[in-house]
Amino acid sequence: MSKALIDTYESSAKIMAQMLIAARQDAWEKVTELEQSYMLKIEVIKTLEQTLRLQSLSLTPEQHKRKQVLVQQILADDGEIRDLLYPVMHRITDMIFDAQLHARIPPDTL
Repeated sequence: MSKALIDTYESSAKIMAQMLIAARQDAWEKVTELEQSYMLKIEVIKTLEQTLRLQSLSLTPEQHKRKQVLVQQILADDGEIRDLLYPVMHRITDMIFDAQLHARIPPDTL
């Protein structure tokens, strides 16, 4: 059970790393696709973590260290993705605002 948990953290970290690569390439559709796979892995992690707790099982010290490293890696990659996403979100917001503004102003007044 604990090996399955670590394996799932490993695959989650790999997906997050792929998401970061896609974000760096401005391939946001790919990021979204990968995010769906990532979220499925997170649901598996939640289930495995809960099962371990209910069965009063725990990770070995080595597994616990590996989990910490993986979580830190996932969080770092997630943070970088967010940093890359903010300028994109601002551009989209500006485009929406401009479109709304032009929709309100009659064309003959421009």
